[in-house]
Formats: sequence, structure tokens, C-alpha cells
Amino acid sequence: MSDFPALPYPWQQGDWQQICAQQAANKLPHALMLAGPKGIGKRHLAEALAHLLLCLSPVEGTPCGKCRSCQLNHAQTHPDFLMLEPEEGSKAIKVDQVRGLIESLGKTAQQGGYKVLVLEPAEAMNINSANALLKSLEEPADNTLLILVSHTPSAVLPTIRSRCQLRLLAMPREEQVLHWLTPLMTGSSVQPKEVLFVARGAPLTALALLEGDALERYQQLQDNLARLTLGQLSAIELAQQWHGDDVVAIIEWFLGWLHGLARWRVGMDDPQIKALPPEFRERLTYVVPALLHRYIEKILTNKKQLLSGANPNKQLLLEELFLDWGALLRASTNRPLAAGQ
Repeated sequence: MSDFPALPYPWQQGDWQQICAQQAANKLPHALMLAGPKGIGKRHLAEALAHLLLCLSPVEGTPCGKCRSCQLNHAQTHPDFLMLEPEEGSKAIKVDQVRGLIESLGKTAQQGGYKVLVLEPAEAMNINSANALLKSLEEPADNTLLILVSHTPSAVLPTIRSRCQLRLLAMPREEQVLHWLTPLMTGSSVQPKEVLFVARGAPLTALALLEGDALERYQQLQDNLARLTLGQLSAIELAQQWHGDDVVAIIEWFLGWLHGLARWRVGMDDPQIKALPPEFRERLTYVVPALLHRYIEKILTNKKQLLSGANPNKQLLLEELFLDWGALLRASTNRPLAAGQ
């Protein structure tokens, strides 16, 4: 797929056709929220819709790629296409950023058509920035579309969610993703299915794993977790090793790994858990699913706090996380159970 014009991914075709039908019938909402798991291309779909709406000569539901508006989009200089995301080094979308773009939205489109704002992630807005956006949602200008991209719609203020048409995008089917991913991995020593399992089914996450040393790093994380589980490494030592990394990325990887473990403990197949060294996997047969679910809930709370802009001591947070993992193992039954029991 070429980078420009932006076209929906294969697994987005159903949603794309429905949105295009709304547009053709002049029934597009003034605000649309694209919500779903990370790594499935929500922002890409938002950009594809923006390119279509701003194109002066669309062809069968796709931007022509040749008109002046498309050329401006290709150069990323279109005056009527606005992007709003946290500034570099920040996790939050600030109120001044929102106010500045609202002022731009109130002006007439320079190309005489739509004005489109893509805001990602919507949950990065605090109360002040969300309230600043409310006026544009309550009193939308003509031919203006606000597209909010959200990985966690429950973390977005209800007053914002209620004023958007919510479109939930599901994790695509494995066969769809493998059909798309396999040609992009030509020459790779890693199997597409293996990468997709590490990415927990998210196609763009899988593609990103192929860049740099991400796969090797996640393997190192798993090896260290095995040493912690088997008593060969302390929680404090492991926290010291990891605290300099992207803690949110580590927590997201760990959550994905724990969800795989939870499925395996109730009898479902998980190739990543199945491929673990026998001693490590044997120790995991002690884990009580109910305790594991409580542990996952606590980590999700920690992740929510981090994403909200809180700035806790990373090493202390990781120490607590790993100490709790040890406590979970000790609290679990002393009798090894087969997966699924």
C-alpha cells in the first residue's frame, strides 16, 4: 500500500464503506470518535477520511491524489487539515493547544471545502482541554469534521463521548492480518504468525516490532520475568534493570503476556506461553486464575494513572508490580494444576 493517498487497510473496508455511505448521503456527523485497541490503524483511517473529504476530485470513494488539495495533503501542508496530539515530551493535550485549533476551525476553509481536525489520543485531554473542545462539539461550524481517535474511550469525559458518533473498531481477524503482513516480511527470519502473537493480534504493532531490536527486547523481558518467577532474580533487581525504559510500553507488554497466561490457565491455547521453557511453564501452572485477574486489574489501574499524566517514581512502581507478582505466586495453590483447572 502506498503512503499517499491514505487508503483504508484491508480489515477496515467494512467501516470505510459505511462511513463513505454516510458521506455520500450527506449524513456525516460533525464529530466522530474512532475507538479500539492500539495498533489496528485508527489514526490511519482518520487520515484516509480526511484525505477523501478534502480531495477536490475523488474517484469512486478514494482521493484522486492529483488535485491541488491532494498535493497539499501529500506535502502535509494542507491549511484545512489540522492535527492535534500531545507536544513532544508531554503525554497530555493542553488547553492552549485546543484553544488555538478551535480558533482555526472557526475560520472559513481556505480551499473552500471541508475543515478536518484529527485529535489523538482523545484520552490525553484533561478536564480543561476537554471543556475547551466542548464548544466546538456543541456549536459545530458548517463543513467541519472533528475526528477523535481513542485507545481507551472509557477514559474520555462522558460530555465529550456523548457529543461524538462512536465507531468501535475491532481487532482484525488473524487471517486478514497474516495475508497483509506476510508479504511485508519477505526475507525475515521470523515467522509472521510468531510476530503477530507477540503483538497480540495488532497488525501495526506487529509491523513495528520488525523495526530495530524490539523483538529481542521483548524476549529479554520474558527471560528476566522467568528468572524472577523462578527466584533467580529479585523484584528490586529487575526494577533497577527496567526503570530506565519506557514504563508504559513495558506495562503494555506485560499486560499482553498476562492476558495470554489467563487464557492458557482456563484451557485456551496461547502459543507464546506454550513455547516457554518447561521449568517456567511448570511454575505458571500454580497460578490461580482469580488472583491473576485481580493482579491484572491493579496493573490496568497503574497504566491508567500513567496515561493520565501522573508522574510516579518509575522504579518504585516497577518494584511494587514485581513484588505483587511474587505475592501472587506465593498465594496461589501449592499443588500444581494442569492448564485449565
